[in-house]
Amino acid sequence: MTTRSGGLSRFQEEEMLYYYLTIMSLLDGVSIDDLELELKMQERLENYEACAGIKKAIDEAEYRTYSELKMIARELDNKYNF
Repeated sequence: MTTRSGGLSRFQEEEMLYYYLTIMSLLDGVSIDDLELELKMQERLENYEACAGIKKAIDEAEYRTYSELKMIARELDNKYNF
């Protein structure tokens, strides 16, 4: 992963990566139920960066359209060059 994070901490960089990956999973058709199982697994592993990113994407999926999620993914990819 190549980032242009500027002032982001390592935690924030990892959170953004998991956020992006979760949005991409949603766009690929992975169910929110499956993502919630992944969130629970990451909680057990105490991977808090992953938890924050996954939770943020799940929360946004509740009120964002497919097109909006696709636009967010594009913006993240352009900004962080994932």
